[in-house]
Amino acid sequence: MSTDGKRSSGHHCACREENGRCRGNREHRPAINRRRFLAVGSGCVLGALGGASGAAADKAPPVDIGALTKFSEDGISEEFTARDFFVIRYQGRLFAASTTCPHMGAILQRDPQDATRIKCGTHGSVFDGEGLATVGPASGGLTRLGISVNKDGHVLVDANKQFPRDKWADKGCYVEVK
Repeated sequence: MSTDGKRSSGHHCACREENGRCRGNREHRPAINRRRFLAVGSGCVLGALGGASGAAADKAPPVDIGALTKFSEDGISEEFTARDFFVIRYQGRLFAASTTCPHMGAILQRDPQDATRIKCGTHGSVFDGEGLATVGPASGGLTRLGISVNKDGHVLVDANKQFPRDKWADKGCYVEVK
């Protein structure tokens, strides 16, 4: 039972409507739930054990995802989702987008019904081939990661550089492709 006397549907999002769907209204979410408390608490403990030297170790080197010529057609590649990003070629640009949903942090996947879209299986948000939210509760777009081409023509993705929707035009957020 919830504090208002209604039965819980097992849905973990506190901002749900009466039909059980998430509204995406952050004002109705509790400040912290048990899962987030444990995750944050564990991170604090591990961070304290690692000390200051652990901070530098957190920066992962850029990932070489192959030759630029490998990405010759528009589409969404799931090849690097184990590294927490999609590689997307869209209208003459190649970019890497985070696999984390901006709504509540769930893991995203390519939509099984439409390979040109990305979907959140937790709350139902859908993102188009550019990474823009087309169905909520998420709004805006996916976080893009730093991307560049080295002197050998290989594409490098740098997860240490992140670009929210309002920074998608910034240099280092995409690579021009022909």
